[in-house]
Amino acid sequence: MGKYIYEAVLHPDEEGGYWVTVPDLPGCVTEGETVEEAAFMAADAMKTYVASLLMDGRRLPKATFGADVEDGGLAIAVFFETDENYIVSGEVMSAAQASRELGVSPGRVTHMIDAGILEGYREGRRTYVTVESVERRKADDPKAGRPKKAAMA
Repeated sequence: MGKYIYEAVLHPDEEGGYWVTVPDLPGCVTEGETVEEAAFMAADAMKTYVASLLMDGRRLPKATFGADVEDGGLAIAVFFETDENYIVSGEVMSAAQASRELGVSPGRVTHMIDAGILEGYREGRRTYVTVESVERRKADDPKAGRPKKAAMA
């Protein structure tokens, strides 16, 4: 997984909160109610943007810093990690549905996503899993418990 840092510019919105642009990633725009939320949303938008460039085999823009900030805005450096696997395609289901189909807890589904066993993503407090990865996991017919030492060799 690659590590990246780009500058984001937070612009105060007339109605409250901030709208965010990333000068080096044209079209990468998001928003947040607070500076902290805007920074988190910027990191997520940048992860998706860079992951899509990587997935398409396109070159990443060079990061530059020192944007000329007007209108009371704030320039911040945002660090994130991503790779082309961050982009999930295909039909998805909720983690709760996946847990019922796999016979595990929703928390275990999240662990399986983090471990790369299932493909999915989080959107706010909700977790989604691709139907294809759940079907693939069911077809593997994994045994309960930890793997035996002989199987790990």
